[in-house]
Amino acid sequence: MLRILKILRNILFIFILFGVFTAFFDYTRMTNGSEPIFNISTYNEINHIENYRGLFYQASRRTKASDHETLTDSGDIKFIVLTKNINIPNNSIEKKFDFNMKINKKDVCSDNSLLYFADEKVKIYTYCLDDLSIVDNNTNKEEILLSYLKKDTTIVDDLIQNMYFTGLNHDGTVEVFKSDDDYSNEKFIMYKCNKPYIDDIYLVPNGTPIMDDFCTYKDDDFRFLSSIEEEKKDSEISDENKKEIFYEDEKYYYEFDEEKKDRIYVSSPAVRLTPEKKYTLMDVLNNKILTIDELKDKGLKFNVIEK
Repeated sequence: MLRILKILRNILFIFILFGVFTAFFDYTRMTNGSEPIFNISTYNEINHIENYRGLFYQASRRTKASDHETLTDSGDIKFIVLTKNINIPNNSIEKKFDFNMKINKKDVCSDNSLLYFADEKVKIYTYCLDDLSIVDNNTNKEEILLSYLKKDTTIVDDLIQNMYFTGLNHDGTVEVFKSDDDYSNEKFIMYKCNKPYIDDIYLVPNGTPIMDDFCTYKDDDFRFLSSIEEEKKDSEISDENKKEIFYEDEKYYYEFDEEKKDRIYVSSPAVRLTPEKKYTLMDVLNNKILTIDELKDKGLKFNVIEK
């Protein structure tokens, strides 16, 4: 009997020792940015949370899209030994850019959201926010968020990492993130779509509910992604110095320095399940797909003549 108790005691001791060792080993791996290995892991594809259950510990992380991502790309990393929450040092999560947000809330908000930025990878909408800026914590340099996005859209990943994931909306189609007092001068919320091929982001003041149709497909890519194309001029085309009025409105005529309206097209790439689109300049104007001012912003050059 004593021999059996001794064996059981030794087994228990080895079990505890192994549990402590594996917990310490996996904690060390996570602090170095690697995934733990002495555990059973499960992954929830709806909320993108991966859970790890070891002998004496539980851990979890929130991924951006897949459980194949590295730990350094994850957020909300937690490590609990028995019932004690042990912090994972911040240096285990790589950040390309250490910054805070600076925002101003509009006094009067319009009814509709504003498409703030769009490219082939990300679309960002805002509501009731003005002058969104990022402030570099190392240099204290301030830059408009829109300007930075045009250089590097991966700033969105850092933006998400610096916010708190608070859960999903009622049908699981939207992830909700919130800022805190240390991250921005005013609290704000990020809603991020959680649907296939729709990764839209919606930035709003704290307490603003999401629009019911926010994560439905919106065909507004052409407005932001389209560019001006001009076909090569045929050598037989008439004198290039002959001016051409190509459009007019109530106040102005719009004129080219040469005849070329039939050689100008506006096109956008295939993106987010929509095919490539290409229209003639006149189709774009006559069908009000884009305004004359939007075409000017895209680089269309013309003269403006008052009526």
